[in-house]
Amino acid sequence: PATQLPACTMSTFLGDSKATQGSGDKKTAMDETNFKALVDSLKMSAYQKDKDKLKRITAVCGSSLISSAQALDLVKLTKGCNTEVAAICYGSVVDPQNFKDTVFPTFKWDEERDEVAAKVKSKYGVTL
Repeated sequence: PATQLPACTMSTFLGDSKATQGSGDKKTAMDETNFKALVDSLKMSAYQKDKDKLKRITAVCGSSLISSAQALDLVKLTKGCNTEVAAICYGSVVDPQNFKDTVFPTFKWDEERDEVAAKVKSKYGVTL
């Protein structure tokens, strides 16, 4: 397992402009409280549009390390843009092999899997 980094609080996260723009160093592990806050926020009306969800997830993944289980939850939550979410999450997962074994197979259609694989390949140079 990855080294457990100290979790950041949501208030420090929101106050960190680099983090909220998704350009910060991946410096803190996403704890369950912050992850639940993210999931709850994505369910709010402000994030009904896929592009808004993507912006929020990009920001969080820009400064947080997430588990494949958390990535899977985000993918399930974002039906309309889930291939893009999977690709964004891949760059922040602490367990890429587990991502390949758990998140990737949740896409039922070959076209979706191909799309996720292509996005991961183009973003990170990794073949799933």
